[in-house]
Amino acid sequence: MSKLFEPFEAGGLRFKNRIIHVPTTLNMSDPQGYATRRLAAAYGALAKGGYSAVIVGATCVRRDGLINERMLGLYDEDYVIEFRDTVAEIKNNGSLAGIQLFYGGLIPGLGTTVPLAPGKGWIPGTVAWGPSNKYVIGNPESGIVPTEVYDDLVENFAQAGRRAKEAGFDFLSFHFCHGSLPHVNLSLLSNVDRTDKYADRFLFCENILKRTQELCGKDFPIIPRLCCDENLEGGYDIEYFAEHYAPRLYALGIAALDCTFGSMLGAPSRRPDIHSTEFIGPSFYTPKVVNKDNIQTLRAALQKRGIDMPLIGSANLITPGHLETMVGEAGADFAGVCRLSLDDPDFPEKMRTGREDEIRLSTHTGASLLQGNIFGKGWAGSAQNPVFGRDDEYRIIPTRKPKTIVVVGGGSGGMEYALTADEIGHNVVLFEKSATLGGAMDWAGNYPGLPNMEMLRYQPQYHRTMIAKSNVDVRLGVAADVATIMAEKPDVVVIATGAAPVELDVAGLVEARASGLAVRIDEVMARDNPKAVGKSVTIYGAAEGAELALDLKLRGHDVRLIDAGPAYAPANYVGSRVWAIMGMMAFAGVSAETGLTLDSVGAGEAVFKGADGAVTVKADTLVIASGRQPLNDLAQALAASPVALHVVGDAREVRSYGNAIHEAAYLSRTVK
Repeated sequence: MSKLFEPFEAGGLRFKNRIIHVPTTLNMSDPQGYATRRLAAAYGALAKGGYSAVIVGATCVRRDGLINERMLGLYDEDYVIEFRDTVAEIKNNGSLAGIQLFYGGLIPGLGTTVPLAPGKGWIPGTVAWGPSNKYVIGNPESGIVPTEVYDDLVENFAQAGRRAKEAGFDFLSFHFCHGSLPHVNLSLLSNVDRTDKYADRFLFCENILKRTQELCGKDFPIIPRLCCDENLEGGYDIEYFAEHYAPRLYALGIAALDCTFGSMLGAPSRRPDIHSTEFIGPSFYTPKVVNKDNIQTLRAALQKRGIDMPLIGSANLITPGHLETMVGEAGADFAGVCRLSLDDPDFPEKMRTGREDEIRLSTHTGASLLQGNIFGKGWAGSAQNPVFGRDDEYRIIPTRKPKTIVVVGGGSGGMEYALTADEIGHNVVLFEKSATLGGAMDWAGNYPGLPNMEMLRYQPQYHRTMIAKSNVDVRLGVAADVATIMAEKPDVVVIATGAAPVELDVAGLVEARASGLAVRIDEVMARDNPKAVGKSVTIYGAAEGAELALDLKLRGHDVRLIDAGPAYAPANYVGSRVWAIMGMMAFAGVSAETGLTLDSVGAGEAVFKGADGAVTVKADTLVIASGRQPLNDLAQALAASPVALHVVGDAREVRSYGNAIHEAAYLSRTVK
C-alpha cells in the first residue's frame, strides 16, 4: 500500500491517510462573512473525495483585517451556528474538519484598482499595517500597529478559536504566513525598530497560541501554518527558523506544523532561479514539488535540535506522483493539496481505488477564469472543473426523458457537453472531423523547450479517457454537415467546432505557404507530424506567438517576434501565465517588435510596414500567428431548423478552454 494511504496519529487526531486539503480562501461567505450553503457544499465535496482532513480557508478574527469582500469571519458568537453546516458536511463525509484563523496585516489593499489612503485597505474599514512600514504589500504607505492593538488581536484570535471549537471543528490552523500580521511580525525585514515587547518577533504568535490553549484546553489540537523560510535577501532562512522559532513552537505542543516557504514582502528574492512568491503560489513554470528540498532541509534542521513534529508539505503537487514524492523523498508526514483539490476533489479516492487515469489533473492555468480572482471580486473556482463551487446546483439528476443530442466538435467544450449529457442519460453522438479528440488543446502547449507545458495536455487527456469509458457514440474523421447532423434526428445540436485561423490577405503568402516558407502556428505545434522550421524563424503575431518564440529561442533557433499592435498584448487564453512569459522573454532576450504589419512575402524574406517605413526580414521560416476567429458556419446554417441549438466555446467567441468547459457544463444541464 502507498504510504499516502497509511493512517497517522498526531495531537490526539487520527488521520485516515496522509492527504490534507490545506487552507484555501474560497470567497464563498455572505457579505458579512457568514458561512453559506455554497461554502458547505464545496468543502463537503472535498471531504467526500477522500481527504483525511479538510481545512477551511482564511477566516478573519477581526473585520479590519479582511483582504477581500467575501472572506469568512468569526468575529462574535453569531458566526458559530452558521459554521455548523460546513463542519457537518466535512465530518459526515469522513474527514477531520479544521479551520484557519487569519488577520490581514500588510495584505489589505492587494489587488486594488483604486487609490488608497495611507494605511488603509481597499475594503471600507480595513487597515494595511504591520510592525513597521519598512516593507509593504497591499498599500504603499502602510501604518504601524500599536502595542495595545497587538494585545487585542491576541484575544481576538483566541476567542475565534474558542468559537471554532464550539462550532465543532476538530482542530485549529493559524495563518502565520504569506504577509499576514503574524508572519510579518516574524520577519527580520519588517519587524524592525520596535521598542515594545513585540520586538520579540515570535511573541505575537506565541501569545496567540497560549491564549487559545487557555480558552480551548491544551489538548485541543493546533496545526499552525508558518512561513519557515522567507527566501528573501535579509530575511530569515530555515536554519534561523529552526534555531529561534521552532523550539518555542514545539514547546507549545502543537499537533503538526503546516510548512510554507516564501514571502510577499517587496524585497529581492534570495534565490535567482525561483522567486520567493513561487514557493507560496507557484506560477505555471515553477518546478513541481518546489518545496521538496525545503522540507528535507527543515526536517534535518529540526532533528539536529531534537525536535520531532509532524510536517505538512505542499506547493505545486499536481500529480499523484508528486504527492508520493512529498511524503517519500521529501520526508513530509502529509501532502497538502490546494489546486488539485479544486480541479478534482475526488482525486484521493480515485488514487485509493486504482482509478488514477480518471483524475482531472490540473493544467495550472485559469484557476479563477470565470469567477474572478480572490483578490479581485471573485470566488475560487476551477477552469477545468465547472462543478466546484456549484456542487448543489450542478448535481447530476438522471433524466426520465432521454433526448438525442448531436455534438459537432471534439474539443474541450464538445467533450464536456457530451460527457455531461451522457451522464444525465441522453443519447449522444459526437462528430469530430479530425482523427483524434482534443481540439485546440491537443496542440496548445506543444513546446519542447519550455518547462511544464505537458500540463496543458492533461485536460484533453482526461476528456478522452472519460469519453472512452462513456456511452457517447464518437465518430472521428467526419466533417459533419447539415445533412449528416439531421440524419440523426436530433433534439439538440451542439456546435463546438472551435475557431479557425484568421486568414491574411498578403501578397505572396499563398505561394509562401505552398513552398513551405510560411506555416501557421497550429501546424508547427501539431502533436502529430508538426511542420518543421528552419534555423532562422520569424513569428508574426506576438499574442499567440510569444511562447513559441521563447521555445524556439531556447532550442537554439534565431528568432524574431513581430506584431502589428502598439505593444505586446497576450492572447486571452494565456491568462495568468503572462507575467511569467514576460519575465522569461526578458531573460532570454526575446522582445516583440511592435507596430509592424506584414505587407508581402517573397523568396526567403518578408516585408513589414511600420510608421518609419518598410522593414525587410530574411528567414528560413515565417510562422503566422494571426489569431483565431469563430468557426460557426454550421450554427448559421441550422439557425432556422426546429432543433434546439447550443453554441459553446470558441465557436461562440474565441476565449479559453475554460470558457468552453463552463458553457458546456451549464447548457448540457438545461436539456430536459
